Amino acid sequence: MKNEVTIDGITVGGQPTPEELTSGRFAAVVSVRKSDEPDAAITPTTLAGTAIPFTSVPWSIDTVTKDDIKAVREAVEAANGPVLIH
Repeated sequence: MKNEVTIDGITVGGQPTPEELTSGRFAAVVSVRKSDEPDAAITPTTLAGTAIPFTSVPWSIDTVTKDDIKAVREAVEAANGPVLIH
C-alpha cells in the first residue's frame, strides 16, 4: 500500500488493493475518500459480504469537520483489532 504508516494498531495509507483489504491484517476499514475519486469504489465493493466493518467518512482538507473526525474516531474505537484508514 502506498505511503503506509502504522502506529498503535492504526494504519494510514493510500488506496489498498482488494488483496490488501482482505488479507486479514485489518479488523476494520475507514475510508475518508470522496466517492468521485478514482478507485474509491474498490473498498466498499471488496468488503461487501465480508465480516470486516467498513465506515465511509468522506472529506478533504478543505471540507473536514469536527463531526467527521468524531465519526472516524468512533469507528476506530469500535474496532476489535487493527484499523486501516485511507
